[in-house]
Formats: sequence, structure tokens, C-alpha cells
Amino acid sequence: MAGQIMLQSLRVANRSPIKTCVRAYAAPVHKFEKYEPKVVESDWYAWWQKRGLFAPKRTDNKFTMLLPPPNVTGVLHIGHALTLSIQDAIARWNRMHGRSVNWVPGTDHAGISMQSVVEKKLKRETGQTRHDLGREAFVDEVWKWKQQHGDRIKQQTTRIGASLNWAEEYFTMDPQHSQVVRDAFIRLYDDGLVYRTTKMVDKLPTEGQLMLKVPGSKSRVEFGVLHSVEFQVVDPPAGGPLSVCVETTRPETMLGDVALAINSGDARYKITPAHDENDYACAQRLGLPAVQVFGPDGAVVQDAAVVGFAGISRWQARQKVITLLTDSGAYMGKRDAEQSVISRCSRSGDVIEPMLMPQWYVRCSELAQRANNLVQEKAIELIPDRQRAVWNSWMSGIDDWCVSRQLWWGHRIPVYRVSWDGGEIGDMWVAAESEQQAQLKAVGKLGSEDKALAANLQCTIIQDEDVLDTWFSSGLLPLTAFNQPSVLAPARDMNATNQPSLSSVLETGQDILFFWVARMAMLCTYFAKVPPFSTVLLHPMVRDAQGRKMSKSLGNIIDPMDIINGAELSQLQKTLQNGHMTEQELDKGMRELKKLYPNGFQSFGADALRFTLLVYTQQTQQINMSLDTIRASYHFCNKLWNTFRFIHMHAANLGLDAGQACIADIDQNQMSVFDRALLSRLHAMLETYHQAMSTYRLAVAAETVREFVQRDLCDRYIEACKPALYGNCNVTNQDPHVAVKVLLGALDIVLRSLHPFMPFLSEELWQQHARKDANDELSIMEREWSSAESKAIAHDSRSEEENDASILVFGAVSGIRSLKQQHPTRLQAGTGSAARLTIVVTVPERAADAGGRGAGVDRATAERVREIATKHEACIALMSKELAIRICTASDSDSSAADSGTAVVVVTPYMRIVGQLVDNDGQQPQSAKSVAAVAKLETELAKVRKVVGSEGYRRSAPEAVKEADR
Repeated sequence: MAGQIMLQSLRVANRSPIKTCVRAYAAPVHKFEKYEPKVVESDWYAWWQKRGLFAPKRTDNKFTMLLPPPNVTGVLHIGHALTLSIQDAIARWNRMHGRSVNWVPGTDHAGISMQSVVEKKLKRETGQTRHDLGREAFVDEVWKWKQQHGDRIKQQTTRIGASLNWAEEYFTMDPQHSQVVRDAFIRLYDDGLVYRTTKMVDKLPTEGQLMLKVPGSKSRVEFGVLHSVEFQVVDPPAGGPLSVCVETTRPETMLGDVALAINSGDARYKITPAHDENDYACAQRLGLPAVQVFGPDGAVVQDAAVVGFAGISRWQARQKVITLLTDSGAYMGKRDAEQSVISRCSRSGDVIEPMLMPQWYVRCSELAQRANNLVQEKAIELIPDRQRAVWNSWMSGIDDWCVSRQLWWGHRIPVYRVSWDGGEIGDMWVAAESEQQAQLKAVGKLGSEDKALAANLQCTIIQDEDVLDTWFSSGLLPLTAFNQPSVLAPARDMNATNQPSLSSVLETGQDILFFWVARMAMLCTYFAKVPPFSTVLLHPMVRDAQGRKMSKSLGNIIDPMDIINGAELSQLQKTLQNGHMTEQELDKGMRELKKLYPNGFQSFGADALRFTLLVYTQQTQQINMSLDTIRASYHFCNKLWNTFRFIHMHAANLGLDAGQACIADIDQNQMSVFDRALLSRLHAMLETYHQAMSTYRLAVAAETVREFVQRDLCDRYIEACKPALYGNCNVTNQDPHVAVKVLLGALDIVLRSLHPFMPFLSEELWQQHARKDANDELSIMEREWSSAESKAIAHDSRSEEENDASILVFGAVSGIRSLKQQHPTRLQAGTGSAARLTIVVTVPERAADAGGRGAGVDRATAERVREIATKHEACIALMSKELAIRICTASDSDSSAADSGTAVVVVTPYMRIVGQLVDNDGQQPQSAKSVAAVAKLETELAKVRKVVGSEGYRRSAPEAVKEADR
């Protein structure tokens, strides 16, 4: 039955039962007193999905965005959480402006990572290697793993509230995208932008001797030392050296030495072209041969040049070479290397062997130039703008891109080697969809005589074993996601289409600006003839509170799920133990973990984490993330919850329907100075908020709303309303009905403003706040912003003046509270109705100059301050919980200011709070220090007054600065 309500009882962390109101339309509104993020965030995502709110609408006002695909083997880390928080805020804000949002999710097949995970699983469970299974069977095992475990990161993504269009979810090995990848490679190959050649690898510096445990060796292997070897000179010239001594960190590669590099100033170098990048370049210049020593498995190859070593591992070969050199007298010892280089795989820990191998490369010069022009001409806007210089540097000096990887899992490169028996026709590489097409293409490239010859010869066609770099695959994603139906359509004229780019915005980490963003710009623009996106937002890396990179060995990794759901220290330690770490690293990590998070994490919820991450984006270099900041966001969520309950309690007391309340319906003449002042601040907040969101300054938008809630709404307006709400209307001249209507209207705008940042809490509260009836299924993200709302709360000159008045009143209240807090026992008590505190208004004695400028303006302002303070004297006294106060000018208070034991708090250049102090025995203290302190304050006050009274200040200072000074 429509509107029927069932009450379900939930228990959370041994607290009192929580009632969940489940209506027929299944909006999971909860009814309980204390803010519980686990409950609030448990049901709304499923409701949003059921309502189809993440799907794009049928409208021409479109906004499209691609989620950077996380690895299918991965789990959600803090960098993913940051990306999701930013993109989801952008998506939700655009939906609330009536745009059709298509935010497309997906996962990357993660070639290296996935193959490594499945290989380890296979070895652990069956003792087999991938070679034992064969390529096809091994790939089947990878697909099985993906089916069983591939949704883990998707579930975590939904937990953080990402409003993605799951109907268009992709996997980079899906048939559709795989076809795009094959077609793109073939097009590039046929256009002469892909070629095959032999080149080399990659490095990591270390200093001094290091014993490392590496795969393939039972004992630790020594690194970071230079081995000295003496070479005898054959037929030495008269007076010349009889021997030459060289040093190497890798004696096993001597099996591939072909020359010595002689330098009279440096006697270290030998030439091993097949296993060193610099040596290879030297060999190319000098025409030296390259002797391959190790194969892809790390063992010595079967070759006549290395007789006696074939088949043994490189580490065994190292020891055998040293033994042979020692026996021959050529080994001269070893010493610590000042700086050597070790290349290690981050996943297996194995040492990477520089090795000559044929690879496929994409010519990047032309592609990069086009991509660079797009950025420099602002067809693609980079935010922050300083990244344009980085982009230009990379694109201008780009090398050709190696796109082949020696793996079995991934997009197998669609190139085939075609050969004919007899050797009369040379072998040929062609890019094609299949063996049949490869043969047709190869024959088509032959001359007439060779074609006739080939017709009678047996043809052998073999596909390359390598797969494509995953960045090549992901670099084409915008074509798959947004260029339907013809993904690799013929070249289009950008000026002939209304589509300036394939998607609206890309948001990602600045660390992959080159690896992914640049590759998309190069590839997609080449095929679609439009950029893949119009705007690129780049966020910084997330580090710990001390600015250190997060790592397991430092014990400082913050898992988003632990922050959201909570985790005890034992759970954090268990997670660390499951990581692939050495005993030393684990021991250090466990100690650091206990030191940093001795009590683990409480359940802060997704909203608090999201809000924290978004506020952090104002740190554009790097984000130093602290648990205290997350806790502060959680407290803000809790404050919002309690503020909601306070407002709705008073609405119920007055019989007001929250769902029907509208600021536009309030009679302006019934509003008090505080009502109009709040609407003035609300209008200013909303303007700043939308301007910041439209320019992707999410941190500014989030902080603007938080500041309004904490300062203007709670600390000022609600405090001002309390006398009227509790029956004392005369003090503030407020109508409680008007005040509550203003509160309800402001709350509606606050919740909608916060929805992009805190989707769960804002939906929960808004559903209770704004629903008209039980059949109302509108979500907060469907409540679009309109210009009429801004007009309804637009401030005029009167509201601006009254905003100034309210600020002054609250400043006086704050000053009195501050004075009482500083001196809780020493303020001299008043007698009877006499005041113990004085509000002193400072009026300049000097008259204005002939032009009406100068002190005259100050005097007029001071008079206005006194008028406001006098008018609201009772309100100030009540709100500050001070029985009576006295208001006077500076001349009236000269005697009190000069008296002994005076305490002063400066509120504005024109106002200060003064109170008399007494010693603990009730006697006034000596006056010398007090007089000196007051004199110092008076001097500082004069300086401030001079600044704010200047014409330049009044003309040029930002309003925010003026307000702070006031």
C-alpha cells in the first residue's frame, strides 16, 4: 500500500535500536537520534540505482566523463577514493543543473599484474607454470580469476557512493574494446606509424654493498660492488701497458663482452652490447657484434660463445665466472660501488636484466605535435594551468613508444610474419585481423614476379607472441565509450561538428599525465579528429601527514574502506601481514602502524572521507593527509545532523510543514535584522559556491558551505533565534514562525549544496526535510537549481547593512565570551543592576577634511557602531549570558581604562570589550601592567584604524577581507 510504513529494528555497535522507515517506494529514510554513518550510508545507493538516476537523460545538454580504469586485480586505495570523490561531485552537480550525465566506469585488464597473480595462484595450487598449461589454457585460467574476483573493486566503488552509469561498464579485454585496439594498431601500422626494431630497458639506484634475496637463487646475491678484472694486452707496443684493468658490477655479462673502451682518465669500461643500453648504443656506432648471453627466462642461452655455461641461471653464472677468473689470476678483487644500478620488478622482486629484444614501436613525433598544439591552443584545458609547461616539455622531446610486452595476458599484437618456402621471397611483417587477411595483405605488397612465384609456394604465417602495452589499450578508451556507433570513423572536420571533444572532462592524477592523458590525446585525436576531452583536471599525489609517500614498510597506508567502515589495530596489522614484504619491512611496518594508529580507525563513513579529500584538493602540489582532518569532517557531518534535528524540532513545535517551507513566501517586512542578515550571507555563499563548482574549484565550494553552516547558520543565526524560539521575542524582535521558515529554507539550500560532497547524509536529511507526501519519490539530485531561488534570497542594500549589524552584534557577543573565558574567576562582579563589562565604542576626535574624507568617515562609522550596539544591547547581554553591560564612547571610559587591572578584548577598530580584574583575594592588582597593556592595545588599534580608514582599502580590499576586519 502506498505510504505504508514498516519499522525495522537495527542495532549498531551495542547502541540503542535504530528504526528504519521503509515506504512502499523504498526510500530508506532512517529515524534515530545520533548520527550513524554505517546506517545512513547502507541503503541509498541501491535506491538510486533502482530509480535509474545514474543513467543519462534524453537531452542535448550533455556532460560526459570517463572514470580512469583501476586494475582488475586491485583494491580501492586512497588515490582511487580521491578520484571518485572529485568526479562524483562533478557528476552530481551537473545533474542538479539539468544536464544529461554519462559517467562511464570500467576496469583495466592489468596485463603484468594479472598474469603475475594467476601465475602465483597456479604455482601454489597445482605446482604448474603457465608454460606447462600452454597459452590458450593459461588465458582461460586468467578469465576464470576475473569472473571470481573481478568485482571486488566495483563493490568498493559503490560503497564510496560513485554515481556511475554501470549500464555502460567496460572491461578493457571486452570484445568491443578489443576490436577497437586491433583496428587502431592496424591503421597505425598501415599509415607507417608503427615499426619493429631492437632496443633496451630500466633502472633503480643504490649505494654500497647489498645482499638481496632474489627469485631463482637459494642464497642471497651480492649487489652494489665493483669487481676488478685484468685483461692481458696481446702484442703490447714498446713502452705500452702489459695489461688493462676494468671494473664491472655484473661479471656474468663478461660472457658477452666484445670490446674494451679505453680512456686514459678512466680505466673501468668494457663493452657488452647485448646487455647494456649504453654499450648497445656504442656498438651501433662502431659496428660491433652483439652476443646474447641470457634468454627471457634468465638462464644462459645455448650458444657456442658460452660453452660450459648454457642452461645455468645468471646468478650461478656470476659465481662461475668469478671462480674461473680467480683461478686464472685475472680477478683482482672487489670494492663498494659508489653508485650502482639495480632494476627490480615491483611485483616479484626479481632483478630486471637489460636485454636486447625486438619490439614494436609507435612513431610519436607527429602524434605528439598535434596533441601539444591542442593544449597550447586551449582546445584541451589543463587545470592547474602550470601543467601546460610540463606537457609542452614532454611532447616536444618525446621518444618513440615501445608498445610490445612479453606477456600472454593482454591484447595480442595483430601482426603476422609471412614467409614462403625456398627463401627466394623475403619474409614480411603485416598487420591484419587474421591469418587469411595477413596472407592477402602480404601478397598484395609483392611485385608481379614475386606474386607469380608465391602462388606456387607453401606460405607460413605466424602471429607475434607479444601483447600490447596496457597504456595503448587504455589510451583508446574514449573512442570505445563516446564515439559510437563508428569508433574509428574516417577523419572528421572539427569545425563541421557540434562536438568539440569526445567527452567533457577527464579527472585523474598528475602522475599519469604522460602515461595515460597524453596517449589518449595522441591516439584519439588521430582517429576521431577531435580531442578526447575538453578539460583535464589533475589532482596531486596523496601522502601521509608528514608528507611521506604511503607504503607498507612505513605503516602509514590509509585504506579508504578502513576509514569508512572502521578497523581495529589488529585488523590493520593482519592486512599488513598479508602483503608481500620482507621480515625487516614487516617488522618496521608493524611498529610504525602501532605508533601512528594505536586505536585503529573509528567508522567515519564515506561522506566524511569524501569531504576531507575534496577539501584537500586545494593543496595542489601534494596532499598531506591527516586522520585529524577526517575526524573534523566527521564532526561536521554530526553537527549538520544535530542542526537538522534542532530546526525540525522547532518546526514541529510551531506546526510548520518543512516540505512546504519556502523563503520566497516569507514577507520581507516581517523579517528581523538577523533574518535578513542570514539571507544576505546565504546569497553570498550560493554565489561563491556555484562559481567555484563551475570552475572545478571544489575545495573552495566545500569550504564555503562548511563556513556558512558553522559560522553564519549555527554560531550566529541559530544563537540569535534561540530567545524567540524559547518565548522571548522582544529581545531580538524576531517572529519565531519567520525564523523557523528562514531556517528551513536555508537548510534546504545547504543540503543541496552539500549533496555533491556528502551524497548519503544530504539525501537522508533532505528526504525527511523536503518530501511533500508519501508518494514523492524525488531524489535530492533531481532537485535542480534554478535562478528563481537566487532571486528569492537576493540581498539588497538593507540586508547588506543589516548583515553588517548582525556581524557587529555577534562580534560583541564573541568578545564578551572570550573575555570571560580568558578570566573565568577574576572579572570584577557588578553590584545590583550595575554592569561588570563595558562595550567601548571609539570615536575619532579629529574632524573630516574639506572633501569629507578621513576621520569624518571614521566618526560616522563609530556612531553607527554605537547605534547598533545600543539598539541590540539586551540581545548582546542575553546571548553572552551577561546580566548587564554598559555601552559608552572612549572618552566615557577613559577612567575605567586607566584603572588598575583592566582586561580588554578588541572586537573591531571601533569596538572593544573592557572588564575590571581582581586578584584571587578579591583585591584589584597593581595598575602599571594593566595600563601598559591597554596602551599597547590602543597603539595597535590606531594602526588598524588607519589602514581600514584609508580610501584605497575601502576601494580595493576584497569583501571577505573587509568582513574579517570588521
